[in-house]
Amino acid sequence: MLLQALGWATGVNVGECKLHGYAILQGSVFCYGATGAGKTYTMLGTMENPGVMVLAIKDLFTKIRQRSCDGNHVVLLSYLEVYNETIRDLLSPGWPLVLRGDKQGIVATALTQSRSHR
Repeated sequence: MLLQALGWATGVNVGECKLHGYAILQGSVFCYGATGAGKTYTMLGTMENPGVMVLAIKDLFTKIRQRSCDGNHVVLLSYLEVYNETIRDLLSPGWPLVLRGDKQGIVATALTQSRSHR
């Protein structure tokens, strides 16, 4: 796979920080290119050759298993698309999302956060 040839085990480097004694893992995957360039394939892949998103999530759960003593963890996932200057929530299609600034930085208002269980 191209990502492995580039030396990336999962295609994503999940950042880690500490907040009030809890380990916080945060990561983003961004894919950019012209129509037909292979962005969807790169992100999702196939069953035989998983894409960046699948590998990143597997890596995240591996890190959680390695660091979690009590098995207590929460994983929230969001999935959005920016197309023609419009931001859409791919987990909850509907109205376009609006960007705004707050104490966390720039955020997409009303972006769905789905709780993941594994």
